[in-house]
Amino acid sequence: MEKRSFLKWKAARSAVAVLSLAALTACSGTASDNSSSEEEAVAESTELFEMKQITSWFPQVENAGQYYAQMEGFYEDEGIDMTTEPGGPQVSSISIVSSGQAQFGMAQADQVLYAIDEGIPLVTVFANFQTTPQGIMFHKDQPIKTFDDLGKDYEIYSAPGAGYWKYLVNEYDIDESQARSYTGDNTIFMSNKKAASQMYVTSEPYYLAQEGVETGHLLIADSGYSPYGDVLFTTKEFMEENPEMVQAFVNATKKGWEAYHEDPAKVYDYIKELDPEKTVEQMEYATGEMEELVFGGDAKESGVGTMTEERWQTLIDQVYDLGLIENKMETSDVYTTEFLEKAE
Repeated sequence: MEKRSFLKWKAARSAVAVLSLAALTACSGTASDNSSSEEEAVAESTELFEMKQITSWFPQVENAGQYYAQMEGFYEDEGIDMTTEPGGPQVSSISIVSSGQAQFGMAQADQVLYAIDEGIPLVTVFANFQTTPQGIMFHKDQPIKTFDDLGKDYEIYSAPGAGYWKYLVNEYDIDESQARSYTGDNTIFMSNKKAASQMYVTSEPYYLAQEGVETGHLLIADSGYSPYGDVLFTTKEFMEENPEMVQAFVNATKKGWEAYHEDPAKVYDYIKELDPEKTVEQMEYATGEMEELVFGGDAKESGVGTMTEERWQTLIDQVYDLGLIENKMETSDVYTTEFLEKAE
């Protein structure tokens, strides 16, 4: 659907509003009936903008803002016929969006920088997490209080190419030889007291506790490396050609997160329909952990989803100094808050 289709939708919605007012103020039953018929005809001719977004993982409460917006019809209210597809270990939201198969994707902020550095013109419009929920977990009975304590004796499982890993090796008493490839399977971790592993503080500690494995953790953000978590991005081409639809997407997503904050339990059954293995108890746990990560920090003052130039500049400098990107890009080429600032 092209930009003109969205404008047609806006005009049609305005026409519906006018006709509704006419129906309410009509003096005769005939006028009211005619207005209702015309309103139905306009509504039937209204087109929604077909849009797809790719999350960073399987259905989970960590993506509650988008799921809430879909469940409550916020996207449709904004003129969007939204399809939300889950990501996962074998799914690259960046590849899917850059190839035009979806309009929006979700990734870690540093992953977006890597893509831009490779010539993929992406732009971030929303940050789900002010503080990334990523961390390193370890067995609770281990004498670990700082990142330096992870040195030498521990095998550390992390995703290949993770920016935070390069930072930890560079800044702390951690050696590259300790790296093990993270696959999402915690079986080895459970049986090895000298294993440490990447995790989401909203997820793995809960599941492992159910298996009788108590864990401690260090948040990556506390290491000095603090990218935004689960940022929402699109291509510059889509943003420039369809600014109204980017605004509509941000409006609905922000509204979804705000509604989740007010009544988180309402979305649990919806997520369970998408993934029957999810439990209310796990989602309640995640919701508790997410409070400060999503709604704290700059979001306390500026609202959910907000981003700052200082945070992005710090991250750009860090990944450049670590040799993870070749080009020291401008923050204006990476993110924009223009849609957040206008969000209704």
